[in-house]
Amino acid sequence: MTSDLLRSRVPPDLVVFDVDGTLHDTFQWWAPVIRAGLQRFAAAEGMAVTMPTDTEAEAVVGMRDAGVWAPFLPEEHKHRWHDLRAVVLPMEVDEISSGKDYLFPGVRQLLPHLRAIGVGTALASNCRSQYMNGMMQGQGLAAISDHQFCLDSENVDSKTDMLREAQRVTGAERPVMVGDREPDHEAAVALGWPFIWRENTRCRIDDADLIWRGDPSELLMALALRPF
Repeated sequence: MTSDLLRSRVPPDLVVFDVDGTLHDTFQWWAPVIRAGLQRFAAAEGMAVTMPTDTEAEAVVGMRDAGVWAPFLPEEHKHRWHDLRAVVLPMEVDEISSGKDYLFPGVRQLLPHLRAIGVGTALASNCRSQYMNGMMQGQGLAAISDHQFCLDSENVDSKTDMLREAQRVTGAERPVMVGDREPDHEAAVALGWPFIWRENTRCRIDDADLIWRGDPSELLMALALRPF
């Protein structure tokens, strides 16, 4: 399926990117961090837990709130996902603020290039402000993107709201969404936006308007935008 905008070869005036799994290689560090945090939390609470495999850990990336944390807790303790998050989040922020570059290759070139050619950029992540601020500052994303939205942003209660706010504040007429997971696709569909799926092995979105394999030049070409 290809949207009218992509078929027309008229370039977008706003590109909204998901972050984890789309711009940011969370999978380099997430599984070890959640296992270490879960072990710390369980020891402090005297709770028996099962350590997730990499695949089980990575399955929650891109989800929101309880969808991220509750799967790691025993059934009778799933309601305590806030407590687990309170233990693990500082560990996450420390990791992404450690000086190691976790952005996918080319992202640090792509976002400033879009700005330079007059295309607005916004980031939309199903996280809360503590983690979002860690990514924005620790990975330098705030400096190379125009707008950033998370679940704690004003007028936002969902990823759909983030996209709607991005369009409102920019006045964009031809927005597109780039993401790797189902919530990204659902938000784009809800607003009638073209959706570009960042290909990955954790999910499959067959009715995306376009599949992107991660090469920034490929994305620019697909969107009829000026190359580097």
